[in-house]
This record gives sequence, C-alpha cells and structure tokens, in this order.
Amino acid sequence: MAKKAIFIFLMVFLIIGIGEMTGAQENIIPVTIVRVSQPNVVVAEYCCGKETVRVRIKLAGVKPPIAYAGITDLLKEKLRKFVYMPGVNFDFALGHNSEEKVWVGYLSYLCQCENDEHEIAIINAEVIAEGLAEVDKDTAGRNMLNYLLGEQEKARSEKKGLWLIKEDIAAKPGSSINNCPSCER
Repeated sequence: MAKKAIFIFLMVFLIIGIGEMTGAQENIIPVTIVRVSQPNVVVAEYCCGKETVRVRIKLAGVKPPIAYAGITDLLKEKLRKFVYMPGVNFDFALGHNSEEKVWVGYLSYLCQCENDEHEIAIINAEVIAEGLAEVDKDTAGRNMLNYLLGEQEKARSEKKGLWLIKEDIAAKPGSSINNCPSCER
C-alpha cells in the first residue's frame, strides 16, 4: 500500500512539474523574419499547425530616431540581417498578446559569445545598445524596462550611433538645441 501511495505521489508531482515547465515556455514562438516594414516593425512567419501564419511584430521598447534618417536606415539594415535567419524567437511584452493586430514583444536568438559559450541575445536590446534607437517606455514592458534603459545609457556614455550625432549637434555653438531652453536634451 505504501508503494502505491508513493507511486501516485510521484506521478502527480511529475505531471505538475511538466505542466509548469511547458507553461513557462508557452509565449516563446519560433519565427522567421521575412521583411522589415518599418524601422521598429518586422513581418514574420510562424507555424500554426500545418499552416504558416504571417504577423507584424513591433519591437517592444524600441523607438526609432525618425529625425535622424541615417540612423533609421542603419536600424533597418541591422534588422535585415535577421531576415530568414534560423533560430529567431518571439516573446510577448508584458501586457500584450496574440489578439492584437500588431504583436508587441521581443525577438531573440542564440548567439555564440567571446568565451565560446552560447547565450540568448535580445535583438531589441542590441539595437538600443548600438545607438540605433531609443527606449520606448510605453511598449517596453515592466520586466525589461530597466535592462533596456541600462543598454541605452551605455550607448549614450560610449557615444554610439544616435548619441554621437546628438552630442555633435549639442556641442556646436549657435545650434538650435543650445538656444532652445524647452528642447529635450
């Protein structure tokens, strides 16, 4: 009788454990990026049963620098590097789901780091860290906001991309940014 009780307990424990593990991964969707439609929006495909579904994905927390066309072009070019790249995954930002017309979330992939270890790289954070975009606090999601702001601050302190241009404009004597007390700096 004791063996039967232990067996039932282990089976229940196993079923609950498997359920929790699969529930934690349910939002991660393998996708294939097929094109870049806007600086922070890509068109991707994913498999849903036997059919392939196309969806537009807005990169959560990424605000393209519309005023700086050159940087916007670099941002689109960076995203084009992921077109048809295998192993790209999508995860919804907190507060967003598949019922939305344009999905809002994070794109990631497995990369090989300098120390030959594999690590998950978040594309949203990469473009911010390279100074190709600013953090959009409205779409970032509470769980990633501080991480993205940290990447933006690193890019700003290292004067990468957008932050180099903003620094150059602000440093020019007589520039409109220096003469505008209400302008955001």
